[in-house]
Amino acid sequence: MKRTCRRVALLAWYPADNPALPPFIPNMGMYMVAAAVQAAGLDGLELRIWDERERGPEAVAAEVAAYDPDIVAGSAFLWSLPQLAQVMTLLAQDDPSRLIVMGGPSARPNMLGHAPFSALDAVCDVLVEGEGESVFPALVAATDRSAAALARLRGLTLRRDGVWRQSAPGARAVMDDLASPYRQGLIPAGGIGLLETYRGCPFTCSFCEWGVMEAPRNVLSADRIAGEFDAMARLGLGAVLLADAGLNLNASGFAAVRDAAAATGFLKDRALIAEVYPRNLTEDHLRFLEGVGAPHIGIGLQSFDDAVLRHVERKFDPARLGGLLGALRSIASVTTEIIMGLPGDTPERFLTSFERARALGTGLRVYHCAVLPSALMARAPASDEMVYDPVSLKMHSCRGWPGDSIDRMAQRLTDEAAAAGGASGDYFWVFPPA
Repeated sequence: MKRTCRRVALLAWYPADNPALPPFIPNMGMYMVAAAVQAAGLDGLELRIWDERERGPEAVAAEVAAYDPDIVAGSAFLWSLPQLAQVMTLLAQDDPSRLIVMGGPSARPNMLGHAPFSALDAVCDVLVEGEGESVFPALVAATDRSAAALARLRGLTLRRDGVWRQSAPGARAVMDDLASPYRQGLIPAGGIGLLETYRGCPFTCSFCEWGVMEAPRNVLSADRIAGEFDAMARLGLGAVLLADAGLNLNASGFAAVRDAAAATGFLKDRALIAEVYPRNLTEDHLRFLEGVGAPHIGIGLQSFDDAVLRHVERKFDPARLGGLLGALRSIASVTTEIIMGLPGDTPERFLTSFERARALGTGLRVYHCAVLPSALMARAPASDEMVYDPVSLKMHSCRGWPGDSIDRMAQRLTDEAAAAGGASGDYFWVFPPA
């Protein structure tokens, strides 16, 4: 029998120090779930958060076991799943009556089906594949946590007859109704603030996990964003990462950010990190960025090759890029982004894209293609012949990249980044403007 009380442990992991990564970013998804649980007003609730970075799984598991939670939930990303798998396995061995829950992008049956995670697959009771803010409070509120009772809750994935099966879909979040971890004082000071104004993306690129755009007007209001800015200011945060698919991919979301910034003046002397899609950039966006203290803009090109982009269902018109880059570079720090190892690309085509991107005069970030659970892992055709690491999910070989061609290109990028004064990380390479 699973426990019935409401002592909850939430766990997340940020990658260890990496020269190509920004300063510490709190796990916003986990804190949003924590805020939702606290806002639910549940009797007997006790909640503790472990937002880890450098400690080992054994030390964390011992500390969580001493807290003795009834429910343990982990926020699983490709960099955190290996640590969480060890922690959850140790906690289940310590007391099998605890309910073990996994959420986040890597909490998927196809991911747990990889051999390195078989122990976690065996001890995990529940996967939350959708929006945890509505699902997890109901899970904590339940006093009957038998498999049959949990199957009646919405938005869960449970093992039945040896197979992971989804219950009825959970309710979609209304952005303005979500509890704020910044306003609740859950997020510690330091690092970079995160702001999510809408969910999903209007594009459905097969390599990406953003998902389908929800109702375009389901966005945080300007008043709510102003409140988030005020709470971030009280924490002394000097930078904000816009955790949306793009600054200019949702007109209602952009208008709310613009109006909140104008009302509060919060961004006048702070950094804003955001993605911009070139095709949708307007004078209104440029005027907004002119009023930001230090705008840092990323432009996801992925490739300059039309055939490669079509193969991964990406829409992009390079013809519009030149003029827009000039306007953006006059007011912001700009980094273009491409992907190495995409199915359907080749080393020769990639190098053409790489050289064109370097010639733009912006910073450049090159990502190593990863086979993400809700993206290529689920959507790529068998003809892509993907071979990838089962833990890191880095592509080893695929259609157009035979043998060790990806490994050789990775080494070349490492060498060129060092020669250019850039940096190499686990999943990407950073190049300064040429």
